[in-house]
Amino acid sequence: MNTIKINKCIFIIKIVLFTIIFNAIFCNAKPLKTEDDRVKTLIHLKIIEDGGNLNTNVTRAEFAKIVVRASENRDKISDILSESVCNDVSIDTPYAAYIKRAIENGYMFTFLGGLFKPYEYVTYADLSRACLSLLSYSNEDFRGNQVVGRILKFEGLGLNENIKRNSSELVTKMDIINGIYNTLKEKIKDTTEIYGTKVFDKLIIDNDKELNASEYKESKVEGPFIINNVDEINAPFEITKHNVYINLVKRSLDDLKYDIIVYGYAIYYIDLDNNSIIAYTERQDINSPVDLRKGYVYKIYYAASNMLMPYRVDIDRYKYMLDSEEVKFIFSASGSVREEDYIVYLCNKMNDIDSVYLDDSGKVVHKNDESEPYNGSIILVFDVNSTKR
Repeated sequence: MNTIKINKCIFIIKIVLFTIIFNAIFCNAKPLKTEDDRVKTLIHLKIIEDGGNLNTNVTRAEFAKIVVRASENRDKISDILSESVCNDVSIDTPYAAYIKRAIENGYMFTFLGGLFKPYEYVTYADLSRACLSLLSYSNEDFRGNQVVGRILKFEGLGLNENIKRNSSELVTKMDIINGIYNTLKEKIKDTTEIYGTKVFDKLIIDNDKELNASEYKESKVEGPFIINNVDEINAPFEITKHNVYINLVKRSLDDLKYDIIVYGYAIYYIDLDNNSIIAYTERQDINSPVDLRKGYVYKIYYAASNMLMPYRVDIDRYKYMLDSEEVKFIFSASGSVREEDYIVYLCNKMNDIDSVYLDDSGKVVHKNDESEPYNGSIILVFDVNSTKR
């Protein structure tokens, strides 16, 4: 074999080796999420509704909806408001319920004069504030100029990845998508917990620290339904002794029939993911972590530090803390329940008798004191008159 042929062979071998190495390093590596991937992820998580108009600016009203849908309050929105949210946001304003929630949770702010300016466009400063608030950062975390402090933190955490704006500059829909996407990947303040995995069950963070929403799905639960006869249950699967739960304890269909005879009714959900019936009755069960009760609302308590959202309620002889933002909203001035209303509700049970009060900072403090006992917290409130049949 002459020298020319040998050199050609060596050259070919080098090309083959280079191709193999290139493919091993680059082609088999997991690519970073593209713009289209990030848009599809937020659509899949139902944070945004579509991928259109990505280069247009977004109004503050529209932004309120996006932020709340990316928050822990995503399923706690009431479309029914009894009073104006701000001086320029009436109960008939589009997105009013989302605007109210965004303000209450500090994701967005009001201007002087109690104005929200719902039709003005969102700035980079607005985006940084909202994203940091989702991660549990508050005004107390930023000294001096709040806007500058928030932007520095926003960028320091890398939440501005794929965004090139300054504080007063308007952001586009794509900028907002990038900001929310980056927030979902970030750790909650002072924790090791990734924000997105807390808010969205089964959301996965890949090894490349990118979101994988392919396995995320909304839980398929239908209800609540109220029944006066067990034959009224309409489930798309067979009901057996293995798939009936009463007050979160596995029971039989005969147990549910008995409870309906004794108490006159039951409230139930259909869990389509697990093909099971989740029923609640007034059965007293020491093994159950919850009770279904009914009674008159005697008093609703507000903290001096937050007169918008109540923290405790007395119903007949029982005293309860309010479990979630959704339940707090129901008992608030904008909610559907008032003092002297008669309600049916689900509460968790407490074994220890103690009282609850707020310290000067508004933080809930527990203290052993039998002079003012409380009985756990309210988890759900049912409007029996309008519950689906």
